[in-house]
Amino acid sequence: MSDLLRDQYARLLDGLPAENPWPSLLESGFLDVLKSEADDGAGLSLEDLFPLALETGRRPEAPAVMETMAARLTMPEAVDVGDVEPTLGRALAAVLAAGQMAGAMKAIEAMTVEYAITRKQFGREIGRFQAVQQQIAVLAEETMVARMAAQAAFTGSPLEVSERLAAVAKIRAGQAAQVVSGIAHAVHGAIGVSAEHPLHLHTRRLRAWGLAHGGETWWARKLGVWAVSESLDLTSLARAL
Repeated sequence: MSDLLRDQYARLLDGLPAENPWPSLLESGFLDVLKSEADDGAGLSLEDLFPLALETGRRPEAPAVMETMAARLTMPEAVDVGDVEPTLGRALAAVLAAGQMAGAMKAIEAMTVEYAITRKQFGREIGRFQAVQQQIAVLAEETMVARMAAQAAFTGSPLEVSERLAAVAKIRAGQAAQVVSGIAHAVHGAIGVSAEHPLHLHTRRLRAWGLAHGGETWWARKLGVWAVSESLDLTSLARAL
């Protein structure tokens, strides 16, 4: 069921009218998937929502669908809600951002690999150079780590997000975003910042999500205060997350 839902959602995003996507989103019913079945929703958990967050993040010009889904839990008629932090809390906002960051990094990975195997320099594809292969391997590792950290935070009810898991997700996604963006632009060269190439759309949005709802330093400080208060060894702290 999750694959079917994800595929339907991906097709919906791809077919949205650019000028005003909200009537189509309202008609689709996806804006209410987090609501309970009693409230005419699908009662999805955060685990179910994660694949949709990835799909949203993969599209740099997607509207604020994730945030609007969350907002409609407490404001049933909400549309085009770009920031849920004031009403639903910073932890949920950070988790939604981390999930979409993971999706954006996956899109950047695919874009960078495709460019490396088609762009030629010195008579051969740049992806055949060992230095480029090593950079892309690091990019892929960081992308996967960010996804794992974000997925771990997409747990349970949207209204009961773990602040500690949100902290880990936001910190690790932010760290990975810097590495991924840097490598992607290095591989693409000047074309990556040109208006006609979509890479800069992804990396600019990554930067915005990384700063929103508390950056790495803010969440690291929050996590550090908790860790000190627990007086546990490192392994026990990791298990307590």
